[in-house]
Amino acid sequence: MLQASAQKLDPREEHYWIESPRQGLQLFLRHLPPTASQAPEVRPVIYVHGATFPSALSIAHRFDGYSWRDALCDAGFDVWSFDFLGYGYSDRYPEMSEPAGANSALCRAQDGSEQLEAAVRFILQHLAIPSLSIISHSWASMPTCRFAGRHPTMVDRIVLFAPIARRAPRRYEGPPPAPAWRFVTIEDQWARFVEDVPPRAPSVLSRVHFAEWGERYLDTDPESHTRSPAGVKIPTGPFVDILHAWHGEFACDPAQVRAPVAIIRGEWDGLIPDQDARWLFDAFAASPNKRDIKISRGTHLMHLEEMRYALYRESISFLMGDDQASATKSITTAHRPSSQQGAQTMDAPREQQQQQIPGYDLGTDKVAKSPISMQEWEELKKSALFSQEDVVYLRLSEDLLKDHVEDLLDAWRGIVFDLPHLSAYYQDPNSHQVDTEYAKAVRKRFGQWILDTARANYDQAWLDYQYEIGLRHHRTKKNKTDNGHTLGHLRGRDIFAFVPSIVIPIKPYLATSGYSREVVESMYQAWWKSMVLQATLWCQPYFRDGDF
Repeated sequence: MLQASAQKLDPREEHYWIESPRQGLQLFLRHLPPTASQAPEVRPVIYVHGATFPSALSIAHRFDGYSWRDALCDAGFDVWSFDFLGYGYSDRYPEMSEPAGANSALCRAQDGSEQLEAAVRFILQHLAIPSLSIISHSWASMPTCRFAGRHPTMVDRIVLFAPIARRAPRRYEGPPPAPAWRFVTIEDQWARFVEDVPPRAPSVLSRVHFAEWGERYLDTDPESHTRSPAGVKIPTGPFVDILHAWHGEFACDPAQVRAPVAIIRGEWDGLIPDQDARWLFDAFAASPNKRDIKISRGTHLMHLEEMRYALYRESISFLMGDDQASATKSITTAHRPSSQQGAQTMDAPREQQQQQIPGYDLGTDKVAKSPISMQEWEELKKSALFSQEDVVYLRLSEDLLKDHVEDLLDAWRGIVFDLPHLSAYYQDPNSHQVDTEYAKAVRKRFGQWILDTARANYDQAWLDYQYEIGLRHHRTKKNKTDNGHTLGHLRGRDIFAFVPSIVIPIKPYLATSGYSREVVESMYQAWWKSMVLQATLWCQPYFRDGDF
């Protein structure tokens, strides 16, 4: 919901309040579009703040008139940020009105990851795109990685600024208990800003800058000035997660993250020293592209210090991508839902496939024109609850299935030839012998169909080819493509009834991918929806004109 009651930090800034995962509570989002009025492509990024202050005081705060957010916008990024519950303009947990000791710590990593997911889903729906990049600070690295592990297709790249890492368990010692919330004063924040700067080293933050920032910080809590000393009430869950991480209990599994990751940290950051960064770097075992960047004269709060411009440049460079000499890109980046991209990646392979697979006539004049339009195809997708997210999950499945095409074809063939009423479609109706040449030709095209389904490139040529597939099952064209000697018509009821036999054998290959259970299930459901839609399209010739 777009509102205008919060103070804008820029005239172009937009504010949104959305429902949080906790019923009745809302999250606050800020949005600043790219500086250029017409950016060549949408490059969305969301900033996830740390344990003690909201987004307005971090990525969006301007020192001498310029912020990290401004640098990202100047580089062409569409920049979003949000406040966790209990911070900034987001709603406060009801427990924050009760005594601190009456409840357990609020805003733990699991809770935070669900709030981040709500924000990301809103942004992706708002921009009509499947994925974005994330910048997180400090504790927020844990909810960010939890979310990225659950939903790898929603994440392009991740910048972990001053992240937290796991440390070895302490013998005979556990993390101390904590209340639901606590106060943070200006003096507390100043101590945090200077505690990592070595003795006799020049200051990395001026008192003038801090004084201005401090007043803005107190403004994030309307009741801050009623306290003595003035202080901001914040949840303690992030502190608890950090302490647990330093006692061997890490709140996320970095190995579940599939996106490229950059760890960016300051030389003097006591919360992520070299050994912690080394462990975290190695823990991202599934990330296809990793960096560990250490910037001199920076602490845990480098985004507010004199070396902040180096941080800006390093983060922008990583988020821009194009950091490999080859044309290889990450799964999530390569699968942006661009119709132009689809044309670029598919046209050349289609020509090669048509030469290698007889009868694979996708995109040629040998294929009949589909009776339904692309607009009607979009309506069909809506009827099946098939969304852009399903497209992304189908595309994610391609890398998992491409090496198992023959296995799937064998499984499907086994089902068909175990059932006489289905195997008859491959037999000469007079001799009852299998037409092996026909079966071989159909098998090759069926194998290509698996890849086409996973690629999910829906254009007019694809839509026409689905109609052609239906005609080749119907008496209209059955046997004509391959000069087959089999039954001249495949009953429409058997097309629909065979759908489960196609989809169910796919799941085991998805499940061995190493993805989380939620991601595997999302890929599986995307295949179900796609299969139902395609079977519907294949049955077009079985309807009288005007009935389909």
